[in-house]
Amino acid sequence: MLAANVPYRIARLASLFLTFAFGVIGFAMGINALVKSNNQKDLVKREAPLGAQVDVNTDDVFDVGCVVTAVCAALAVVSLASIALLLFTRGTGASSVPLSTRTLPLQGLLLSFLTIWLFASLVPMTDFVANREAKVTATLGGVQLQPSVIKAVEQSLGVTSVYHEIDYLRLAVILPWIAFLFGAISSILSLLAARR
Repeated sequence: MLAANVPYRIARLASLFLTFAFGVIGFAMGINALVKSNNQKDLVKREAPLGAQVDVNTDDVFDVGCVVTAVCAALAVVSLASIALLLFTRGTGASSVPLSTRTLPLQGLLLSFLTIWLFASLVPMTDFVANREAKVTATLGGVQLQPSVIKAVEQSLGVTSVYHEIDYLRLAVILPWIAFLFGAISSILSLLAARR
């Protein structure tokens, strides 16, 4: 009786769990990238010679990375709420249809919205990480240093301004794509179940 009122229950549980897991992982990778990026910027500024002014501009990847991180967190929360509804609600009273089934259209729409938003954020972030680098400028005594001097200092410190060479940025891009995949599957299953 319960299975008839809860369409695609096992498939939705599996998909929602994986959406939750990779949403949390995507969120964690975004926070990790933010912390490590700030630590690297601090290292470069701390190791600069006395009187040098260093500016490391990563606004392009930072801004879109914050959006990806926030959307991964929201996707994890919505999928966890959907799992809780699926596991812990039963049909009561005049309606034998559980709350999890009655709210399927809302769940499907929320998951779809967040999945589309994640896709729209991941596309530019993937492009930025693959093709761009941080804009590093430095002045010493009011004189701007040449890019070759800045690159030499970066190499001596063991850091790079090229995004795709930074492991934590690659992870912050790759793992949210998996969250997107499972978010799309969960969205489709929820919308299909809502039509039954």
